Amino acid sequence: MSAVRHLLAGRVWSPAGFEEGVQLTFAAGQVSAWDALPPHQSGADGVLDARDALVVPGLVDVQVNGALGWSFQAQHRQHFDAIVAHHLSAGTTTFLPTLVTADETTLTESLAVLADYCADSPAANLPGIHLEGPFLSPEKAGAHDPAALRLPDGPLLARFLAAAKGQIRIVTLAPELPGSLETIRTLAGRGILISAGHSAATFAQMQAAADAGLTLITHAGNASDWPHRAPRPEGFWGSEPGLVGSLMADDRLSGSVILDGFHFHPALVPPLVRLKAPHGLLLTSDAAPVAGCPPGEYNSGGLLATVHADGYATSSRDGRWLAGSTITLLDAVRRAVTLAGLSLHTAVGLAAATPAYHLGLAERKGHLGLGADADCLVLNEDLSLRSVVRGGWRVDSGL
Repeated sequence: MSAVRHLLAGRVWSPAGFEEGVQLTFAAGQVSAWDALPPHQSGADGVLDARDALVVPGLVDVQVNGALGWSFQAQHRQHFDAIVAHHLSAGTTTFLPTLVTADETTLTESLAVLADYCADSPAANLPGIHLEGPFLSPEKAGAHDPAALRLPDGPLLARFLAAAKGQIRIVTLAPELPGSLETIRTLAGRGILISAGHSAATFAQMQAAADAGLTLITHAGNASDWPHRAPRPEGFWGSEPGLVGSLMADDRLSGSVILDGFHFHPALVPPLVRLKAPHGLLLTSDAAPVAGCPPGEYNSGGLLATVHADGYATSSRDGRWLAGSTITLLDAVRRAVTLAGLSLHTAVGLAAATPAYHLGLAERKGHLGLGADADCLVLNEDLSLRSVVRGGWRVDSGL
């Protein structure tokens, strides 16, 4: 790694748009000054020349399961290091390590090991754990192990929380399950974000969950229902919004979208942006343990997955279900631009500023204003990645 004291930027992302011709100065790991580009600048040590490039904030991912065949349920720090390095080198400077459904012993042991790892890492780079399961609907299990799913259970939740030592930041659950509202209230009382996912909840159940403190929807439109027809007590089939309709209709709810070109149809992203921006929609990679792996069969972190040559992964238990994605968050930003037609400015906001806002990191992450952490990416005009800077240090090697 090498220190960066001055970054010379052709264009820099800001909440209002792209600013042209900016010299960013970094000190003590933060942005300490914005100035106009100097007329002449030598290639001095500590100067990163990006006058012909775009500079955007480091990306913030709320759901990363693993990479390179390793998961955060591996319980080995060298595997964690490999996962972090993979996503960091691809531009994700902050993320939530994610654990998926497993038996109690596996989850409690994984939570304990991962909690220590997060505590030993810079708090703003691994700001906590996302626990996705086991309180999910068997009807919407997707690639999760159906045999390990559980109903919300107060004593079991207490054991998870104790094992995690205060490091759980998001819990994804199915709010229609018996006991879910009490669980939501317990988690919300601890300042933990509660997200609906792998769920067949009705609009009424989502309203009750939001009243109890639920605020998010995990990978909206995947393992969750769209608006559809459903039987009503009166005996006819009526309109049922489902989780996606609830996201659209309720201003209290925000949702993540996996924009890899397979999970969520790109044509639906612009209208959701119009409905939910700037704070109600965020991009996530939901990167599976097979992210970055060549085609083949894999068994890691509770997920049996097949990686296909076209760049997607399916569950080996049931090939109808996608098993997380194989992308990084920067890939999602690129596809938001190329497939969904969003502006680069909007796409970066969905992958940086919005997730930082939800994680309570908006002062430090998701932008490059004065006092923000010196986390940024240098992108070429074709959106290929040139450099990654985290905390004022260039961490890439020949990207």
